[in-house]
Amino acid sequence: MKNVLIIDDHAEMRRTTADFLGMLVENIIIDEAENGDQALLLIEKKKYDLILSDQNMPSLSGTELASILSKTGKFKTDKFLIITGVDVEDINMNPELQVEVFDKAHLLEKVIPRINELLLL
Repeated sequence: MKNVLIIDDHAEMRRTTADFLGMLVENIIIDEAENGDQALLLIEKKKYDLILSDQNMPSLSGTELASILSKTGKFKTDKFLIITGVDVEDINMNPELQVEVFDKAHLLEKVIPRINELLLL
């Protein structure tokens, strides 16, 4: 089983993403966090194989969370995906982070296949 963490401040988006993943990706356990602070607490307690995060959230954005995890060594950001409703080009990403950014509109055709690839690695 693979452990996946979904972080989004909108409960409906978290639930929709979790439902899609549950139907389309085999052998996963999904945890949810409503913001970056809550995610950090979960990451302290459990090892995750993949993290899916919204970008615009209260307290910590997806990129800020990825940066913290990278600096502390708590999670390798090559398996950290940001799924956002804002224009992907507008996200300022530290080039040293290996985070991938996807538009929420492409959840089924781009994000789910990429998740399957990452969980097989």
